[in-house]
Amino acid sequence: MPMPMSMKVVLSFCLLLLGISAQADEAALLLERSSLATKQLSYNGVFAVQKAEDLQSVRIIHRVDEQGVVERLASLSGVEREFIRTNDRVTCIYPEGQRPQVNRQPLGRGFPSDLIVRMKSASEYYNLTLGQQGRVAAYQAQELFMQPIDQYRYGYRLWIEKENALLLQADLISEYGKVLEKFAFSSVVINGEITDQLLQPQMVGNEMTWNRKDAEPMIDNAIPNASKWQITWLPKGFNLTGYQHRFARNGAPLEQRIYSDGLSSVSVFMEKMRARHGHLHGGSQMGTVNAFGTIINSYFVTVVGEVPAQTVEKIGTAIQYDED
Repeated sequence: MPMPMSMKVVLSFCLLLLGISAQADEAALLLERSSLATKQLSYNGVFAVQKAEDLQSVRIIHRVDEQGVVERLASLSGVEREFIRTNDRVTCIYPEGQRPQVNRQPLGRGFPSDLIVRMKSASEYYNLTLGQQGRVAAYQAQELFMQPIDQYRYGYRLWIEKENALLLQADLISEYGKVLEKFAFSSVVINGEITDQLLQPQMVGNEMTWNRKDAEPMIDNAIPNASKWQITWLPKGFNLTGYQHRFARNGAPLEQRIYSDGLSSVSVFMEKMRARHGHLHGGSQMGTVNAFGTIINSYFVTVVGEVPAQTVEKIGTAIQYDED
């Protein structure tokens, strides 16, 4: 007896849902594998970071053994500098005559290992789907899309090496589908021999050392009851990760809060007005970072983050000052 048309439609729909679910599970498993691979793989290569017209090349030598992780990063373009990391202890070296900068952000912004771990931690706020297969840095790779669940954060397109699950390329995608930033290996050797000599600094100069687990001086993950500021809206998954109350350079009281979903972050500044000049009013953009400024109750209020413009504006307009 032939199957009724309505039953065929229902069956086809169910099979489609099962296929979508299976692919999502496979994509999530691939992201999990890539996150775990950061604790297991050694590699030696060169990658590039491209943001708008700015292109930076970085040499990375990363070894994992029974002692933990040792990594050397050296800039191949732009400002000359070198990072040596042994587990959580990091030393930044600048050439003689150049003063080390206080900025502790690593070369390449944590690509590939730290970046993929942060992606995994925030994956519940993204829909994961597999794309096509291709080649990156001479390796067979699987494309994986991280599409945000809302319009308030950027998306990612990843290329993950099929056999060892090393992240080979990551594209930051705007809400309009435009590539805003690209991280990509041009060449890399996975699990090859990495000698102690390769991990020794090649640069002599001024050094600055810190521990990655040390809390930043500005960070206190609790807002005091005395604070009169309320932020009535945040994107789903954004939680308070940092707080400080200090004074600006002009002596004005300044309160800062940091909110993050584990991958993207937003900073909110509330500064008592001392003068009206030199403050952002409305929106502004610099590369992947958007900012929104306004004035509330004689305070300059600024929201800044690597998120879409509508995100910082919506957060900014949801800030209230409680005078009671």
